[in-house]
Amino acid sequence: MCIALEHLFDYDDFRKFLQDYFEEQKKMRAVFSHRFFAAKAGFSSSSYCLNVIRGRFNLTPKSIEKIAKAMEFEPLQKAYFEALVQYNQAHQVNERENAWEQIVQIRKQIEFTHLTSKEQDYFAKWYYPVVREAAVNSNWNGDYTVLARIIDPQITTDEAREAVKNLEAWGLIRKTEDGRYEETSQMVDASGVAPIALRQIRREYMQHAIGAVESKPKNERFAAFTTLAMSEKSYDYAVEVLEEARKKIIARAANDLEVERVYEMMLVAFPMSKKMEKEAEK
Repeated sequence: MCIALEHLFDYDDFRKFLQDYFEEQKKMRAVFSHRFFAAKAGFSSSSYCLNVIRGRFNLTPKSIEKIAKAMEFEPLQKAYFEALVQYNQAHQVNERENAWEQIVQIRKQIEFTHLTSKEQDYFAKWYYPVVREAAVNSNWNGDYTVLARIIDPQITTDEAREAVKNLEAWGLIRKTEDGRYEETSQMVDASGVAPIALRQIRREYMQHAIGAVESKPKNERFAAFTTLAMSEKSYDYAVEVLEEARKKIIARAANDLEVERVYEMMLVAFPMSKKMEKEAEK
């Protein structure tokens, strides 16, 4: 993993990012050089990026596209890099302010808390993630009975009290001076949690999903069931589209200032047959 690329969203200066990226790549791969990268990106001059890093050249929209492709940026990384270039190269105050606003919004979208082994208990009960959102976004005024009744299916007052206590201890929420609660980060990243630790909560969410489909009105839940026959290439495309949709929804929710309910979203695609071999053409 490239450390500079992993910490792209922490940079305020794209030239510093490029400098760190090149220095790190040179240490990781003997073959890497400005000439090597220029050839990969499609620049005619092997010293182009070096001149950019030293402030002699500015990046153009075309050169941004080439760098983004060569570094294999994900969509959000590319958007951040573009905003960073606009911010650093802007001549007008309003241009600089607009670019900085984009940077701030993107940073909000990728703000995660990474769970330690101790905090894996966060996924021990299905209602902990739900209580975290409800405690921050509802007016329960410290009344745990009210908070418990907000959760659907409803939990007990003691369960709500214990959940808030644990969430505070894990550093996932904190109490403000006015007595309300706020999240320490917008998202919680479970990538470091062992799959076996997530198995039970996923099963419980699946059960809640079945109950919601069967009992809640259509305007309060979404469910689509489609059986498809397709190639692995088409399946990979489907996963790509679903993942992109998931990221867009997360970004929209991260900037939603009028929260009304807590939702659980599941996008699932899985095989319902073994691989079917085609008869060889004669």
